[in-house]
Amino acid sequence: MIVTLAARADARALWPQIEEIFFLSSTVRQFPSAKEKQTFLESWTGYYREDEPEHVYLSLGAGGRVAGYLAGCRDSRSARRLYRDIDSYRLFDDLFDAYPAHFHVNCHPERRRCGIGSALVAAFVAACVEEGVGGVHVVTGAAADNVAFYRKCGLEFAVSRPWGDRELLFLGRRLRAGAAPSGGPVTADFATGSSPRRGASRPARGDAGRGAASGLRRARRI
Repeated sequence: MIVTLAARADARALWPQIEEIFFLSSTVRQFPSAKEKQTFLESWTGYYREDEPEHVYLSLGAGGRVAGYLAGCRDSRSARRLYRDIDSYRLFDDLFDAYPAHFHVNCHPERRRCGIGSALVAAFVAACVEEGVGGVHVVTGAAADNVAFYRKCGLEFAVSRPWGDRELLFLGRRLRAGAAPSGGPVTADFATGSSPRRGASRPARGDAGRGAASGLRRARRI
């Protein structure tokens, strides 16, 4: 089932499971100190937990365990904390007006390739459409193995730019209010806990730690 973090009375108890998935999915595994590890985590998750918990989606499996999560932002330009926390955040901000929303999605390694990532993206896109958001985007490494997944989710608009010693890729999808996300209508009954289902799209393999990883910088984690 898919739920939002904001709707869960046990959100605090679930958060350590999200942290575990984050680090299992991150391209950065070694840290000079526990403090730097925590700073890295907060830079890539703190904003979403504290400022937009209604756009943090959880896929809960057997026993209520978190199998995957999506951390979304409705208006990237207004998320001033992310400009501070993530060095590469402003690299594509000239595209934020056309594609204002963004997200990061990660699944537990044992639960990948079973549609969880696609369902999480579908839930967030459906919410964006309902809220009248004009577009959604992700930023990842140009050579990352999750690019094909994002394209299957309809993020076809692509712009790549250099960042340090690597190439970052912006993938966007325009949305229209009242339109069903591509792949047919999505039904996400969060009150009863039923999940939105999409086809057999491959879930993202680790969005954490992608996009801006050139050393640790202040932070670094689609």
